[in-house]
Amino acid sequence: MTVAERNAAQGFNDTIDRLDPDFVLVSLCIADPTDWRDDALGVAGHAFLRLQCPVFGLDHCFSYEGESVNDNLFKYLSGQTKMGMFRVQTDEYLKDYRKWNRSVHEYRLNMPPEAEQRLWEIMDNHTTNRISLRHDLNKYGCAISVVRYVKQALGETPIVYAPNPEMEHMTPREIGCRSLENYPWLRLVYLPILNNSSRNDIPLDEKLIVPADLAEVWQQATIEGQPFAVYIGDIVDGAPLDNSKPWFTPQLCGILLLLVCVVACIWVFVRKRKK
Repeated sequence: MTVAERNAAQGFNDTIDRLDPDFVLVSLCIADPTDWRDDALGVAGHAFLRLQCPVFGLDHCFSYEGESVNDNLFKYLSGQTKMGMFRVQTDEYLKDYRKWNRSVHEYRLNMPPEAEQRLWEIMDNHTTNRISLRHDLNKYGCAISVVRYVKQALGETPIVYAPNPEMEHMTPREIGCRSLENYPWLRLVYLPILNNSSRNDIPLDEKLIVPADLAEVWQQATIEGQPFAVYIGDIVDGAPLDNSKPWFTPQLCGILLLLVCVVACIWVFVRKRKK
């Protein structure tokens, strides 16, 4: 069939080749970790999808966004905060990362043209553009959601993953804790809501809950013999973040409290002996 005939069969009255590899461009975008004072949930970075259609001048980011934890800490800890899938013009969406001076890295995904168009339809169908879903990072976490929707769009076309011995022997909970290693106090707060799966034998793509891990693993993966994710540049240039581990950690706090209790017990014991 010619392009015009194929378009007519799909209800389009034009000669635009919608199966051209560049008709829809799909990118995985990874934002660097934010300062916890700006966005406590962003300390492990953020993953979202950028979909472009140059023919029609479309350039949108699709991302799960939630109520600010910094402004609603007790509401968040009590499970009352909400989130939703938002579709935002790319330039508008990137404003916060420019303000926070956080880099955003872009990786082009090599997907079949039909899968790219299916992905756009899937993202449109999941877009709420309002806060309406329960804040559930295990279900709507940024990285694992990207994996879920991309796999759904690919259908029977598999992503072939390279061996990853380290992650293959870790549970999702261990991977989540590792991403918060330099934020021990936040890890203490988030520990109850981290994925509590104790299994390490689940598929690798179900463990891609950390944005940086997702980018690394997808760059090493292939699809139909081609690299699946290819780094093409930064769409926001930011400054390196000092996320060094603080010296006063929960463990040290626990040790100091234990010492105080021991000293207090000794003092009480000595007082009683004197009497």
